[in-house]
Amino acid sequence: MIKKFSVFAVFIIFMSCASNRAVIKPDYDFASVRTVRVGNFSSADNFANSGDMVQSAFIRQLLARGFMVVTDPNSNADVVIEGSVTTFSPDRRYLVRMPPDDGRRGHWRGGHRDMVEVGGSNVYDLGPAFGFNDGSRVIASNATVGVFAFMTDIRTGKVVWSISQTNEGLDLSSALDGVVRFMVRTIPRENVTAR
Repeated sequence: MIKKFSVFAVFIIFMSCASNRAVIKPDYDFASVRTVRVGNFSSADNFANSGDMVQSAFIRQLLARGFMVVTDPNSNADVVIEGSVTTFSPDRRYLVRMPPDDGRRGHWRGGHRDMVEVGGSNVYDLGPAFGFNDGSRVIASNATVGVFAFMTDIRTGKVVWSISQTNEGLDLSSALDGVVRFMVRTIPRENVTAR
């Protein structure tokens, strides 16, 4: 019982230390933040409307956390969140011709001459390609989304919160929702005092 509790305690401590990567301005009263304006996010070079997609994801996640959200620059707001998309790679699937069976059936080997470069950091073998009897397989990679965001107090012009995060998902939607959900959860809802 004590051993299980110790492992659980270490896990909780690790998660509490690792989960908040945001840099937060000490002595800022986050409890006074009621209305958030979601500004523009510059798009990643390889995906022209990725900034708009990140902006929409922030709107959805901020509403879910109970904030009043506006996008019009002329609307009254307490703070504005804006930033840039650092990585935006959709999931990919490829048909790969495998070499003749050499006794290692079912083992995908990276670097084969018929392999097309695959984005994402994790690659999965989804199995034989339907309708092909030549050993061809379908290979897939995760979608990856990276975002840098910061919050500015509109009254003072001071940056009070900043974060950068990258997330992977089975598809672009889950990767995007995951990264923005994590970022929004790091926004304090109370006064943050200096330590």
